[in-house]
Amino acid sequence: MKNTKEIDAIMTAIHCINVVSEHRDPDIMRLTDYFFRRVLGYNSNLKTIYCVGQTKETIMPVLMQLLEEDTQYKKYLEEYSK
Repeated sequence: MKNTKEIDAIMTAIHCINVVSEHRDPDIMRLTDYFFRRVLGYNSNLKTIYCVGQTKETIMPVLMQLLEEDTQYKKYLEEYSK
């Protein structure tokens, strides 16, 4: 894997989008919780608590800022949206 430092931000975005979704997927919740607990060694509850009361529309700007700061996702979007 080329950019392992990006994984935390990407998994956080996936976790938060799933939490605020009308159709929360329990499998995604278990996978992201496993990742945060077992791979990174911390609890995902704080990330989940942050999402409470949010909608996808309100949380996406925060997640996009996180992804822009910690990943090359914005560059990816620019390259592949042409």
